[in-house]
Amino acid sequence: MAEASIFPIQAGEPAYAGRPRARALLGEIGASGLAGLLVLCMVVATIADGLGDWRFSTMLQWTAALAAWCAAILLIPRGALVLRVQVGFLLAIGVAMIVVARRHGATIDPLEAAGSNIGLLTMIAAVGFLRLVTLPAPGKVRSLPRGKRAFLQTVLGISVFGSVINISAPILIGDRIHRERPLGRFTTQSIVRVFTAMSNWSPFYGAMAAVLTWVNGARLDLIMLACLPFALVCVGVVIAEARWRYRDEVHEFVGYPLEKDALMVPALLMVCVALCSQVFPGVPILILIAICALAVTTFLLIRRSGSSRTYTALKTHVIGHLPQMVGELSLFLAAGVFAVGIAALIDTGIIVSPFTRFDGIAAIELLALMLAAAIIGIHPIILVTSLTPMLMALDPNPTLLAIVYLTAWNLGTQSSYLSGTNLVFQARYGIPSWRSATWNWPFVAVMFCVAAGWLLVLHRLLG
Repeated sequence: MAEASIFPIQAGEPAYAGRPRARALLGEIGASGLAGLLVLCMVVATIADGLGDWRFSTMLQWTAALAAWCAAILLIPRGALVLRVQVGFLLAIGVAMIVVARRHGATIDPLEAAGSNIGLLTMIAAVGFLRLVTLPAPGKVRSLPRGKRAFLQTVLGISVFGSVINISAPILIGDRIHRERPLGRFTTQSIVRVFTAMSNWSPFYGAMAAVLTWVNGARLDLIMLACLPFALVCVGVVIAEARWRYRDEVHEFVGYPLEKDALMVPALLMVCVALCSQVFPGVPILILIAICALAVTTFLLIRRSGSSRTYTALKTHVIGHLPQMVGELSLFLAAGVFAVGIAALIDTGIIVSPFTRFDGIAAIELLALMLAAAIIGIHPIILVTSLTPMLMALDPNPTLLAIVYLTAWNLGTQSSYLSGTNLVFQARYGIPSWRSATWNWPFVAVMFCVAAGWLLVLHRLLG
């Protein structure tokens, strides 16, 4: 029998217990659990706002923004030191730029500064629920396959699962492999390279959400059509290098088994999003992705486990797993403030663009700039939010600009010692992030050359 509420009132307890009751609830779930509930509040308010042009739309937007900031404040003390430094830097510089812009007559929208990235955070949080139905339950995995076939299965699993549930995929697959055999260089770099390649094309990544948020006019269908081939080339190079350079490691590789039911989930979600985008063309794509992710997860959970277990699984995810997105939450909120400051200084004429045009050559130069910035630790979202207002003033092809950003996100994430992916592997598997990043530099150099040629072709095709 399903529980009546997440925190049911015990028999005989007055419903008006007030502050003692509130303190008891906070003590029961902790600050982390409360942050999870606030993230859920952000998701619900953002989806409600995106479904229509309501009279109380501004109230919903403020509700989502305040819930996100409160959650970030609760969680940031538990984040890594490097995350706190990045967030602090972005906020300090962003606020300083806003103050300077205000003194020069710029108009600042407080809601835009507080909630410019709420849409993509909502999508990331909603997509995270898919971990409940995408990967096989640990109890069903009895033994791990080995050898060449196991390697190919793992590559396929990372590609399919990672394209939908993001960082949850390499974590869950990596955890299972690590319990059988500690991750080494070959396994680590293979997982990281394949996983980051999916950010080049998947509509379910924070990368795509950020790009669609900031690059107005970019076409999702053309982006996916152009970026998927490059992502497949990246995966193909990983497989080719494994056969040529790591034959012994492939022969002894401990991989992750796949199940047919799990492979059906990404396909179901993609079809759901495609259909909804045709039926509801006025609803933003980020909102549609969030709705479909939640609907598919709930439907499959009820079908597999019944309503009672579904409620328990969803409650556990909200309280236990949503707080784990502290990195995305704090970084994207701070980046929103930073971006508003940049845009305000551009409006006042204090900052001018380093580019005078945006063609195929400029696209390659921008990619090189973003990769160099990633290597020294600058997150792609910082450059996306700071460079976009300047680049859009040049009237570029927005789809080509989006493709450059996504390619930089793909290659920059794996080559940066401060990227969330490399930091996750350091925290969970004891692999220093700087070492994981440097392992990928030769691969990134090769793929940059491939990407440069592909961008020249796309410039001609996209006009």
